[in-house]
Amino acid sequence: MQVLALLAVVVALGAGLAAGWLARGPGASSNSSGSPASTSTLQIVGAGSLNAVLPPIASAFANQTPGVSAPAAAQTYEGSITALNSIAQTHQAYDVALAADYRLIPQILEPTYASYEVIFASDPVVLAFSPSASALAGITAGNWATKIQSSGVMLGVSNASTDPLGYAAIFTLQLEGELQSSDLTSVYSHFFSGAPGSFAVPLSSSTRLSPETQAATELMGGTVQVFLLYQSYAESAHLSFLSLDWRVNLGSLNASALSYYAQASTGILNASRAVHVVTGAPVLFGATVPTNAPNPALGQLFLAFLLSPATAPQLANAGFVPLPTPWTDHLSALPNALAATTQALPASLASTLP
Repeated sequence: MQVLALLAVVVALGAGLAAGWLARGPGASSNSSGSPASTSTLQIVGAGSLNAVLPPIASAFANQTPGVSAPAAAQTYEGSITALNSIAQTHQAYDVALAADYRLIPQILEPTYASYEVIFASDPVVLAFSPSASALAGITAGNWATKIQSSGVMLGVSNASTDPLGYAAIFTLQLEGELQSSDLTSVYSHFFSGAPGSFAVPLSSSTRLSPETQAATELMGGTVQVFLLYQSYAESAHLSFLSLDWRVNLGSLNASALSYYAQASTGILNASRAVHVVTGAPVLFGATVPTNAPNPALGQLFLAFLLSPATAPQLANAGFVPLPTPWTDHLSALPNALAATTQALPASLASTLP
């Protein structure tokens, strides 16, 4: 019955849009009825790790929604910080924005460019590796931190100032050190200079900055032998990878995990090039309809589809862990149809928001 009820919400939302029932978001530039135009193009900007799973979901949505298209040319996937700053800094307009860190939409877009976010999935950090690297022979979840410090092993990581995967990798290295020897620096210092909480400088002898979208190419080409990645990317790219302990993979949501993750920290450059300190937290994907969306009603309809049970198997098959019930930071700001399938962010996570 719950599944049928949730699906009914999506159907009802679609009918409401067709009739022009949904009000336009603040600052929106939709057509005068607030509903999708007779031929509407869904415009998306999102985290690079969504590049494999979101286009098929958008295509399925377009196929089920008359008058809507979701071409690849209207979708941009890149580091979440870069993606959101394209809205906040250069005022680009998208119907939907998605990020790989639930803290970024409140930090970068709210309240001017967004009034809420919905959080829909987690995605643990894993260690992808090249099976042909002799130094990694016999690598396991128990010895990986030692193996990757072997001579000739290069670690690939994303740029932490543009992509939250970059600082998630730093947190994983720090937390593995804490787990092994109660020292955040014992593993991390092989790959970065700079104390935890300060700007992390990759050591050229062991670490290579590379966009997540290039990880498979880097691993297969031998440029790097290991890469700390989201599980979803490793699975979608068919990479060899190790699942890591819950205390270091940023994939658990219980109170013990939140407390443990918060020990890790690093500095990144913000939009004004000042160092901003980020602390460890679970990897959770959030989405919003920006207030300058070209068609906010269409964006709301797509989010209703994304949050529906119909997409959960697709997300799970791609390596994500869909939340049983999506969360939001501002329940009262959600359109009614989204609020019907969403609950307030737990206080333990809400306290970590900026």
